[in-house]
Amino acid sequence: MRAYVRKLLLNRRLRALDIKIAFDQKKLGKSAQLQIEEGASIASASISFQHLSVGASSYIRSGCEILSISKIGRFCSIGNGVILGLERHGHPLDWVSTHPFQHDADGRNFVPPARPARLEHDVWVGREAIIMEGVTIGTGAVIGARTIVTQDVPPYAIFAGTPGRVIRFRHPPEIIVGLLASRWWNLPRNYLSHAPMDKPADFLLHLNQRPPEAQAHYSGLRITRDHMTPLTTEKIPETA
Repeated sequence: MRAYVRKLLLNRRLRALDIKIAFDQKKLGKSAQLQIEEGASIASASISFQHLSVGASSYIRSGCEILSISKIGRFCSIGNGVILGLERHGHPLDWVSTHPFQHDADGRNFVPPARPARLEHDVWVGREAIIMEGVTIGTGAVIGARTIVTQDVPPYAIFAGTPGRVIRFRHPPEIIVGLLASRWWNLPRNYLSHAPMDKPADFLLHLNQRPPEAQAHYSGLRITRDHMTPLTTEKIPETA
């Protein structure tokens, strides 16, 4: 009965913020924490992250593996079957063997030198791409389907191929600089809906001529295996 009430309460809070989560809250690790802003959605996925923040309106489609990753910014689009934060150092290379039997017994401890992956804002990741742990994907970048990403990707780059490489950039350098400086993902949705989003140069001009009255303040939830608490102010960390 208690589990049913907990699930009912969670679903009610999720609906109020237009947040969709397809996995069971109880599948989170004992110390794991999900911080998710309004309008975001996570379809059926395999999860083993420790601390993950997901920004407003970002979505993760079904079949994904959400592993060693700490941030998915606002307005990100993650396709089906993507692996986010695949481990690089899950087995010891300088021991006698790479097999985990060595550190499953006799008190031996293997701690891999891991650093979570990060996706900044407005990142589009194509179907079945693999993002390795420790990688940072810059704002506005596009990752091609089935691309393996083993290095940082600069903002607004289109990154694809095997091995993955920068194919080109989405915009000229001056537009990229302007969009990054604008931090448009922090602006209210009603302001953005009336801006010329289909014309980046005109958008930047519009922003200069008609600046918004205030920044957006997205609500959200902090979810652990046993608890959930509201987020009432911006909690998704920004980059310099």
